[in-house]
Amino acid sequence: METPIKGKDQILMFRLLQDKDKTNATRLALQTSHTVKKSRKNDTTATKDGTIVANGTQETTIDIEAIASDDLTNDILAYAQNRGLELEVWVVDFSKKLPSGKYMSQYGVGYLSDWEVPAEVDDNTTIKTTLTVSGELVKGEATVSELDQITVKNFFRDTVKGAQNVAPLDETPKYDDKTSSDGGTSNDSKTSTK
Repeated sequence: METPIKGKDQILMFRLLQDKDKTNATRLALQTSHTVKKSRKNDTTATKDGTIVANGTQETTIDIEAIASDDLTNDILAYAQNRGLELEVWVVDFSKKLPSGKYMSQYGVGYLSDWEVPAEVDDNTTIKTTLTVSGELVKGEATVSELDQITVKNFFRDTVKGAQNVAPLDETPKYDDKTSSDGGTSNDSKTSTK
């Protein structure tokens, strides 16, 4: 049976192109959705013998929505759109970890064409933007930091100002190596007496 592709496993990461030799790409926190859209405008010319269609150039865009936050990537995107700076984008598929330890992804470079911040009374403030890719998205293998792998769904932030997102503590139960024959731990036989 074929495995369905789940939207929650498709995560966007970004970096300013001008910073490609200085910093790693970072993931946009609290993403709610993104849509990769390919379109081609075909030019038509009417003639007496019928319409002639000229194949147009394909355009790739990514519509992005996320809940607004004080996330660094959120600030980078707003800055890039405001200054007209070129961005690198990766669409990383966290369901496809490769033997190399990297993840299958798509990569492109482009510009953000708009920046909306709707703030409705009953909802979280969101950001909406569209990235127009120069050329097409191409497939490859992307390196994702261990922290981003761990925190792709959840992260912890301390109470002090300027605190960074960190991986949550491991809550996996710790069991004794020794277990009784009935499957309980060796601590099960210990009872307190008064």
